[in-house]
Amino acid sequence: MPQLGYWKIRGLAANIIYQMKYQNVDFELVEYEQGDAPDFSRATWMDAKFTLGLPFPNLPYFIDGDLKLTETIAIHKYIADKWNPELLGKDAQQRGVVNMLAGIICGDFKGAVTMPCYTQDSKEVVAQIAKDKLPNIVAFLGSNQFLAGNNVTWIDFYFLELLNLVNFVWEDLYTAHPTLKTYHDNVSNLPGLKEYLEDPDCREKHRTFNNKSAKINN
Repeated sequence: MPQLGYWKIRGLAANIIYQMKYQNVDFELVEYEQGDAPDFSRATWMDAKFTLGLPFPNLPYFIDGDLKLTETIAIHKYIADKWNPELLGKDAQQRGVVNMLAGIICGDFKGAVTMPCYTQDSKEVVAQIAKDKLPNIVAFLGSNQFLAGNNVTWIDFYFLELLNLVNFVWEDLYTAHPTLKTYHDNVSNLPGLKEYLEDPDCREKHRTFNNKSAKINN
């Protein structure tokens, strides 16, 4: 059974879990809990970090037999490629679009709204960043069901959780961008994922977005 390792938060694990729930991939989750204030010890992870045989030790990690992966995008793509290759994109053109979106959403947008949660305690500051960055993505989405067209790809699971974080700091998100609410519903209602999200024991119902050292939703 594959193993996913991450902090005991939503962070970058939730989107990977969403994808595996949709793909019906059984996996073991290993969580590392950060210590409480004032030290916010990372010992639970640091004690294990160099014992797992990871070539580039980091969180999240994904171990599947002899394969040991880190880096979130690589993990998303591997899970798609092994269990449902169409999630990479249905053809070369769509795969190119998905990779472009990954640069925009995973490489730029995610960091821009996450890092301020750790450095300052104003939700309004984070909301303003989202307000500045979302219009181009909303325009690109248009009336499509999913980000790269009318079929789901792995980037949709990443963006779904990012929207959850944005909606936490900006409560008027879906009033300002109704198409994002439709999009959020489209992804959330995918078979497998829908049942997971509706389960009272759904992990994400019991985890914060950010780690204990954050100033917002820690």
